[in-house]
Amino acid sequence: MELVKNKNNHQMKNSNEQIIYDHLINCVQNEQSAEIIERFHQLFIDGIGYPERDIEEALYKIIVNLESQQQFNYIISRCCYILINRWQMQPKSKNAIGELIELFENSSSRFTGIASRSRLVQRLQELTSNFTQSEEYKILRRLVPALTPRIVTVNQEAKYPLGQLISRYPFLYDHCLLDVESPSLQKQTVQEIQKQRQKQIEISLSQYTLYLLRQVKTAKQIDSEIGDKIIKPMKNPTLLTDEKLYLALQEFVGKVKDSYTYRDLAQDFLSQASQHKNYRGFKSYLYDYLIDSVEPKYGKHQFNNRLHQHLKNLFSDKDSQKLNEVLIMQTCSELFNFLVESPANPNYYLFLDLVANLGPRRTIGLLLKIALLSNKVKPLLERRFSILFSYYESQTVEDLRWLVQSLENLNVALVTNFGAVDVSFIKHSFN
Repeated sequence: MELVKNKNNHQMKNSNEQIIYDHLINCVQNEQSAEIIERFHQLFIDGIGYPERDIEEALYKIIVNLESQQQFNYIISRCCYILINRWQMQPKSKNAIGELIELFENSSSRFTGIASRSRLVQRLQELTSNFTQSEEYKILRRLVPALTPRIVTVNQEAKYPLGQLISRYPFLYDHCLLDVESPSLQKQTVQEIQKQRQKQIEISLSQYTLYLLRQVKTAKQIDSEIGDKIIKPMKNPTLLTDEKLYLALQEFVGKVKDSYTYRDLAQDFLSQASQHKNYRGFKSYLYDYLIDSVEPKYGKHQFNNRLHQHLKNLFSDKDSQKLNEVLIMQTCSELFNFLVESPANPNYYLFLDLVANLGPRRTIGLLLKIALLSNKVKPLLERRFSILFSYYESQTVEDLRWLVQSLENLNVALVTNFGAVDVSFIKHSFN
């Protein structure tokens, strides 16, 4: 009997939630964004006086049967994504997304006198206020700069938080704008935004790279001032100077050792590694592969010994096992934890030390060498940088030049090695 009662309560809760979801779907399909934001204010902030009483009653029933704050966070977050999913596809409505998200922080009930006499309304306002402190709301807030890219120049003294630059790095979206419990609608929204932004970045970087390479070629042939008049100027889509972008392209696409690119080196490494009889031999060979990209003076100081010891201890119980794809992936994951550091120890001392001594470009090159060892490893690298980004996102950009330069170099490395853009013309330019 108790089981039947619990089942009925569960069905009733789901039914009430669906009533609100269906109502918002109908609203977003038929009303202007300003009208819907006003509705949101009435329903969730005022908590009283909503025009459609059946919708208000459904919300009250949800609150009465609510099991936790987390459950409410899930419901209100899904309500937001119903609107965002529609608005992000309509250029004229994108600004409404920011207004919707800010609504929770900047508004208060317009019926405080009436609301104070209702425990249900008080409870709703408490739940909504708590929602603004949740991880779900934090993720929602990141959506605004992801959808509305901030125009920044390489020489600008940036006083705003690093988080405002998230639109520049779609490789962070899966981890900074989603979590393991994100509903399918939220995933669909974020993946669509990510797809659009990734395509924009690939196209703009490809076009500017072609322009930049032409500039370099022209400058070698004739006076650069005349060259500027011949080649129509373009805006650099990165936060790297033209010189640093050129060096990044040369690093991540051109030849880095003899006639080998990073991709060539990775393929050659995997071919040779397959000949090792066991995992211990693979780790020894991997050590040589990695330190080859580390300046000897820096490596001999401390880094090489730390890396060697880390690899020696890594999965030592599997040293006699034969190498397989899973072991390669796990090894790469642990190397990312070692170099960019794990969530359990986010002080980033080693990564900061690498950037300070090797520079952002060479440091990213080292990480790229690892990422190219398995087609399943790239998301693990992105995950590390999403944690790094989240750790520093509230600090100002001007205090994090090293991190911005690292993110920009990583963006170039990922686009040219894993993106859809054709980089063959870049390779030929560095031959």
